[in-house]
Amino acid sequence: MSATLALLSIAPRTSSRGLPRRSGVGAPRRRRGDLGRNDAKSSPSESSLNNKEEKVRRRQEEADAVEAAWREGGGLLDGADEESVVRTVRGTVQVARHYEQLIEQQVFNLAKYGEGEVLPDTHKDPVWVAQRLCMLQKLTNVPPQYVPDMVGQSGAGVLSLTPASVLRSMLAVKDLVPNGDASHMVRVEPDLLLTDTTHLAYSGGDVMRTLREMPMPEPCVRLLVTEEPGLLLGKGGLVRMEQVRDQVEEHRENLRAICEGVPDDGWLDVRAQRWFTNFFCGYY
Repeated sequence: MSATLALLSIAPRTSSRGLPRRSGVGAPRRRRGDLGRNDAKSSPSESSLNNKEEKVRRRQEEADAVEAAWREGGGLLDGADEESVVRTVRGTVQVARHYEQLIEQQVFNLAKYGEGEVLPDTHKDPVWVAQRLCMLQKLTNVPPQYVPDMVGQSGAGVLSLTPASVLRSMLAVKDLVPNGDASHMVRVEPDLLLTDTTHLAYSGGDVMRTLREMPMPEPCVRLLVTEEPGLLLGKGGLVRMEQVRDQVEEHRENLRAICEGVPDDGWLDVRAQRWFTNFFCGYY
């Protein structure tokens, strides 16, 4: 009897499926976190590495070609600092890529709806874009790193400007604001280059007469239009003109003080310009 009990106590227990249950013996159970723990990390394939290297090489060649176009056109001089060169090249490439995507969308819309405008393929060529922007820089004297931003602000029409139209616009701006910084004005408001010069002369002349009828000295009138050249195009409308009029009435004595001894064709000193721009410029 005792031998039988001993044998029963030693025999392993069986589960309901008839398989022996053995604790602590056999293959270890794999936890969720153990999956792939000892597996070697997958390395990128040779083809993917080659594709990345090819993409980097093409981008560098593209940047070199854009920089060469700027230098050949005289937009980038040999003494240009590295930061301005990088910003100029990067901005030019971004303009070309933007129009590449836009042209693809325009082609899709034309095929789907049967109507719409499609820009020429030249707009997505970064070298062609660089040549157009270089011409614009030479005629306006805008620093090259800011010229691509003019396209982003006023659109593809900037790339279609001709040298003759740019010169006419620059002369029209200088006629409206004698001794004004025309380069700064067209950089801030590139639409001045896209507006018909006859319309610009009439609308700008009307704005200048309105400002001169206010009790604001001539140097302040010129400074205001130089800092807000959109006024010459009527941007801001009557609301903006009323804002200027109210400011002039409020600061009439200060305006007279900062312009004391300054001729009509002169410019305010740095401190007076800073005070004026803080109170009068950039309301819209």
